[in-house]
Amino acid sequence: MTDATLNGSSLATAVPAASILRVRRTLLGFRRDQFVDVPGRRSSWVFAEEPGDRSIVLEVDLGATSFATRRSAVTALADWADTLAGRVPLIIDDETDRYYEVVLDNAPDVDEWLITGYAELSYRSGPYALAVSTSSQSITATGGAATGSFTAADGITAYPVVVVTPIGGTLTGFTLDLNGSALTWAGLRGAGLPVTVSSISYTVTDGANTDVNLTGAYVAGDVNMSSVSGEFPVIVPGTNTYTFTTTGTATSVRFAIQWRRNYR
Repeated sequence: MTDATLNGSSLATAVPAASILRVRRTLLGFRRDQFVDVPGRRSSWVFAEEPGDRSIVLEVDLGATSFATRRSAVTALADWADTLAGRVPLIIDDETDRYYEVVLDNAPDVDEWLITGYAELSYRSGPYALAVSTSSQSITATGGAATGSFTAADGITAYPVVVVTPIGGTLTGFTLDLNGSALTWAGLRGAGLPVTVSSISYTVTDGANTDVNLTGAYVAGDVNMSSVSGEFPVIVPGTNTYTFTTTGTATSVRFAIQWRRNYR
């Protein structure tokens, strides 16, 4: 059988009578490009968009030993399959290094035949799977600047969280230029007091990163966007070039970059 873990709960453990017979995953996210026909022009103008959601369907068989155990298995399957908390992680055991952020997309019918049952659980997911383990890169700017590059093994653009921490003095501003996307911040942070830049939630917050799972969560009271301008950085496949410049009395400034790899 193929097992699946939804929001930390294994199907094989939660519903021992259940077996996943088949998994159906749309190849790509829904196409959201816009097409505009122009008189006198061949073809149409194409306005490219980021991909939309995709579908994941789990075909589940229930094998029981009696009417009562079959009904208990159906109830247990309903408890396991529901996503009352909104999007939750789904790991399918043919790819345990990644998960999908899913929400149950239908009210499944269960065909119950004597002591067996069958259901199709349809989930709506974002266009990409996400790595279970995060990737990271730490860069230190000394003398007010750092320039260089690093390689990301990713195949798809990813959105990072960057924690900027002054060491040995104050930080009054920085410009974070990653792959040509430059973000500028001005303010005042003392030694050891970080600023967090999230390209997931498009926020700059005072303090350490509280979004430990990299889902875009943040504390509203910590948002400090009054002196922010420019573009939020992204991680691109292959070589990533950076230039970090800082102002203040800090002897060095650490830029800790963290992101989750995206998979098709």
